[in-house]
Amino acid sequence: MNPKLLLIISLAINVALGAALMKQQPPAGPPQTAPLAAKPEPQKPAAAPAVKTRTVTQIVTNSVAQKFDWSRVESDDYRKYIANLRSIGCPEETIRDIITADVNKLYESKRKALAGPKKKFEFWKPGALMGAAIDPERTEKERALNKEKRVLLTDLLGSAPDDKPDLLASTATQLEAMFDFLPAEKRGKVFELMQDMQTRMQKVMKGGAPDAEDLRKMMKESETAIAGVLTPEEMLDYNLRFSMTANMMRMQLAGFEPTEQEFLDLFNKRKAYDDEFGGAFGAGLNLKGEEKAKQDAAKKALDDDIKAQLGDARYADYKRGEDYAYQAMYRAADREGLGKEAAVKAYDMKKAAEDQAKQIRADKSLSADQRTAALRAVRDETERSVKNVFGEKGFSSYERNNGTFWLKGIAPDAPAPTKQP
Repeated sequence: MNPKLLLIISLAINVALGAALMKQQPPAGPPQTAPLAAKPEPQKPAAAPAVKTRTVTQIVTNSVAQKFDWSRVESDDYRKYIANLRSIGCPEETIRDIITADVNKLYESKRKALAGPKKKFEFWKPGALMGAAIDPERTEKERALNKEKRVLLTDLLGSAPDDKPDLLASTATQLEAMFDFLPAEKRGKVFELMQDMQTRMQKVMKGGAPDAEDLRKMMKESETAIAGVLTPEEMLDYNLRFSMTANMMRMQLAGFEPTEQEFLDLFNKRKAYDDEFGGAFGAGLNLKGEEKAKQDAAKKALDDDIKAQLGDARYADYKRGEDYAYQAMYRAADREGLGKEAAVKAYDMKKAAEDQAKQIRADKSLSADQRTAALRAVRDETERSVKNVFGEKGFSSYERNNGTFWLKGIAPDAPAPTKQP
């Protein structure tokens, strides 16, 4: 994927998620199981509930007014509740609206209760994509709840109303955890500033993908505005969750698997470089002359600083983790449950093949045909070796996801066989 496009998507998703959190409420208590056609017992308060008395005036033949207690209509059993509503002449459409609203409220509280105890946002873990960790188990539980709700409504009303899915609902609790570093009184202002940034993004994208330097400038101005609201400690927490630098690191370092402290130390170094040269935005790629020399020197100083921090072995892991080819191998090995070792083994094969190909190209004693044949042999042997590491199924998945692009750099694909007449 184009890095600039990836960064634009990252920014847009972060802002959308932040805005969604404004609409969410804190999670409720633990979920409970209820009978299909009855209001679940957990919905009753522990203490005896106050009688909900709603005085309703019913017009009869335009002259006689009757008053009654709503508590005589309401029931913990949905079927009885529906029967009581019908007995007072409530229209079927209104009954449907009342029961649907009640059931929706019940299952919304159940959905919020799925989260359990609040979890710390683990900003250093690669799975925290775009600032929001994905929780497949919670997603499956929410799908089960939605199915259960539709079954209940269908059983009670004959059919369930069409739901309008809330695409951000499943991330509500994770978002809450992401913003747990902020006091409640500051969240509204931060969300407002994030929405301002989203509005600016929409404007600059009217003509297509914005220039990387424009992105960097816009992001910097937004961070400056947010920094004016937060303390330095809060701003660090904000950047660890939402900055382009942190999101790029989480995407790049899956195979590196940094500890919390390693990630924090690396982030501080890389954020300083990105702020000056726009590294996370792809800015500065076309610099020339003195400006290019300054950036190159800063990049070398950054790498030297990181190497001194990590040591030789961990630095090698870090640099390997930055390589897109290794990231694809890591994902392929992970899908097949092969572990990091398989990805490292395949990556070493790639490096060895590329070194071998470089030597072949530099060998002036070879004719063009000999060189082509030798490079083809290296590619074929390397492809067989990587396939042995991943297995037939794993290699097919790796190939479908464009992981084998580097093999074409060793030798182009073999020409398709000529069809015989």
